[in-house]
Amino acid sequence: MVVQSQPRKKIVEAKIVDIESFCEELKEVSSSKIMDKRKFHPAGLFSEQIFGPLKNYTCQCGTYYGVSKSGTQCEKCKVDIVNSNERRRRYAKITLPIKVVNPLMYDLLSNVAGSHLMDSIDRLMKNEKVTLYFDENGPFVSADPQVPETIISSFERVEAIYELVNYFAELYYDEDYKWKIIKNNMQNLLTDYVIVLPADLRPAAKGVEKNSQEVDKLNRYYQQIITKKESMRDTIININYDKQLYYNYYKQIQKDVFELYEHIMEKLSKKEGLLRQNILGKRVDFSGRAVISPEPSLKLDECYLPYTMILELYKLHISKRLINLGRFKVLNEAIDYVNNCIELRDPDLFEISKEVTRDELCILNRQPSLHRLSMLGFKIKVTLDYVIKLHPLVCSPFNADFDGDQMAVYVSITEESKKEILDKLIVTKNLINPANQKLSVSPSQDIILGLFALTSKLFPNLQNKVKYKNQIVSEDIKIFNDCLPENYPVIDVEITKNTIGELLNHIKNNYSDEETKVTLDNLKEVGFKYATLYGATMSLDAFNTEDYTLTRDDIYSSGTKIEQLIKISSKEVENLIKDNFKYSYLVSSGARGKWDQARQIILTRGFISNFNGDIMPDPVKNSLVGGLTQKEFFTSTYGCRKGLLDVAVNTGESGFLSRKLVFTCVNSMVSEDLVDCGSKDYLDIDVTQDKIEMILGKFFKDGDKLTKITKTNYKSLIGKTIQVRSPIFCNNEEICHTCYGDLYKHLHSKYAGIVAAQSLGETNTQLILRIFHTSGVAMIADENVDMKQSDIIGDLSSISKLLHVKDKGKLHENLSEFVHKLFSVYNGSRDIHHTHIEIVTSQMMWVNDEKWRLKKDRSQHIPQFYSVQTTPEKESWILGLGFSYPKKNIMRGIMDPGKYTGIMDDIIRGKRLC
Repeated sequence: MVVQSQPRKKIVEAKIVDIESFCEELKEVSSSKIMDKRKFHPAGLFSEQIFGPLKNYTCQCGTYYGVSKSGTQCEKCKVDIVNSNERRRRYAKITLPIKVVNPLMYDLLSNVAGSHLMDSIDRLMKNEKVTLYFDENGPFVSADPQVPETIISSFERVEAIYELVNYFAELYYDEDYKWKIIKNNMQNLLTDYVIVLPADLRPAAKGVEKNSQEVDKLNRYYQQIITKKESMRDTIININYDKQLYYNYYKQIQKDVFELYEHIMEKLSKKEGLLRQNILGKRVDFSGRAVISPEPSLKLDECYLPYTMILELYKLHISKRLINLGRFKVLNEAIDYVNNCIELRDPDLFEISKEVTRDELCILNRQPSLHRLSMLGFKIKVTLDYVIKLHPLVCSPFNADFDGDQMAVYVSITEESKKEILDKLIVTKNLINPANQKLSVSPSQDIILGLFALTSKLFPNLQNKVKYKNQIVSEDIKIFNDCLPENYPVIDVEITKNTIGELLNHIKNNYSDEETKVTLDNLKEVGFKYATLYGATMSLDAFNTEDYTLTRDDIYSSGTKIEQLIKISSKEVENLIKDNFKYSYLVSSGARGKWDQARQIILTRGFISNFNGDIMPDPVKNSLVGGLTQKEFFTSTYGCRKGLLDVAVNTGESGFLSRKLVFTCVNSMVSEDLVDCGSKDYLDIDVTQDKIEMILGKFFKDGDKLTKITKTNYKSLIGKTIQVRSPIFCNNEEICHTCYGDLYKHLHSKYAGIVAAQSLGETNTQLILRIFHTSGVAMIADENVDMKQSDIIGDLSSISKLLHVKDKGKLHENLSEFVHKLFSVYNGSRDIHHTHIEIVTSQMMWVNDEKWRLKKDRSQHIPQFYSVQTTPEKESWILGLGFSYPKKNIMRGIMDPGKYTGIMDDIIRGKRLC
């Protein structure tokens, strides 16, 4: 639900918690010592008396222990008998000997007051000679010891700061709501308390060396303050009567309090901060990690986990089973035996492990987790090997290969989590990629090669004719069609990667998940079998380069550089290689490689672009097998360097952009039950051949009615400009099904914004990582193309320019063009559904602090386009806090608490789970 901005009167009446009231009930830390006789000091920063017991329901002296004593206090050591989790919740205080300026209020003033006033406050804080004077014209500060005759009153020390701020707060109270907030919280401007965070949020541990300690840096700041306090307590002279001595101590304590505050702000921010490291991301129990390897015998929804990992993850289950079998009587003995089996890698419990995990499920996760398909559920099987064994077809959604990749394993504990894995995370429920509605798991490499060999008549012994489904076909075609659903029409064509993709997408759209899963497993088995029987091998002798000498001479003998580039990429050269290259079937089938790579190997490398994208003047005429000259080899290194540099520099940029997208779109959701919001606004889309499949499921204006774009009517729309319902114009906070389109059925979640951000972010990162394979070779197929190589990095730059726009009202006139540009850049390399682009666009459009699409009279307002970097802060100050600049966003949260906040706030406050 959108929380509308409250009236100013209500906002300014909201007060920050009064520090004195908050600290009144808190216990006090009064000693700088941490340890006392090998125990935590009772008045120190880790005191059990103040923060609670180290062990659950156990006092410090050990007299009282057990849940039965809960809620009592040990009479001897004065420790409360409670759960040790209290050490994460209980605050304490340090009472300062003199009042200091509250750093939070100081920052608040910095956002409200002008530089002249802040300079005056700084002078009063740092210079003991400066005094605040009031005359008939108002306040001023002066270091002149001569008191002017016109003075009405004067103030020194922190009292002067209070009076100065209070004067301006009263002066501007009725003019500026920000000054009203300052006035309403004047009781917090000066404080003689420092709040001490719970002990477990600033841990201490034993160091490596004897009697040494490793203590969180935060504790050092608290110790400094307590040490200064002790020093002041031991001072014989009354510091209140000695201005210089007062300021000596005051400046030290004020500096320590400010440094403590800055350190806490730092702990909240950035990647290692409390929010991103500990709240939004956590380390998880009941998890493991291991290298992955392929296992062709597995079913699609199965995986093998190492036996020793199972012993650790299911230690209690296995131990209880051992007791039930009568092998042990005491649980501790059974656990010790399991631990011993882990240490010695003893397979004695292998059968029990299989029995215990028979109906168990796990989640596998491969980092980097770029999209939802990076975490999938599997049924557990056990292996004595030391690796996680994976079904080959799930490599695509994980973007995994088997060159040393590792995966994390998470096992489900509760029945609710098992149900959620079966309903949402299991592989068979994620066969459709929400980014483009295409099959997420698809055969590749060896499987494609085997199916191609089988259906291309490469097995002479399988050419006998048989009757099959009322048709006469060869045996190899029958073997292939047996993999497909029972009532599927007979397929008698040469199977390549493209044809198998279209075939599987058709099966996915017309058959159940179970039938699709069985088909995939059948194709995997047949593909691997006939790839093995075909026995494809490679020999350097077959890479004959002499046949292409005339072609090479013809390419480089005449014409301009661009004409030579066009010749290299021409269909004639591709057909020449296809007809003469012995291993062209690898490329033709889609199993491995491209014609461009084959051309570099046996014909010519061609022109190389350097790291600026400029094409080098001299081509690399020789092929890789034929061998390069010294000059050609040196020229080729430009391409290698370009690839390495681009990956190193831009992977971080891509990840950063992905995170910005997620924070931008986190509050964009699809309604679970609203079918139509009734919006009368439409987005214009020019339907082209490459765009048509990426708008399937959307609703377009067809005369006076709305029609859904489907496989039966979509081709008739090509070349037309249609008006579609779009999330950009949805009237409801949670987007209705008509504006979003049928894609919502494949999300498994209402958080459509997160899916959109992941779809775009995953594409960004994969584009960067795949630049390795271009090797900097220049590719131009059209003489009208700019000679500058606008490769993958150029695409990322275009994306960044579009997503980082800050426009004050021009883009709305070309909204369709903006969406089209963003879609074109993304869809040039990977398929992205048009709706995801629209979701991101809608989140960038604002009117002041409200989303443009949610304004009731939005037609009267020109939307402002904000960068995805600044949008999170407009959504919510807590989102901005988790993103960056914690101090600035805390100030915004105090100044305008009624601003729209959305689900992120609820997640952090624990009100709902994402």
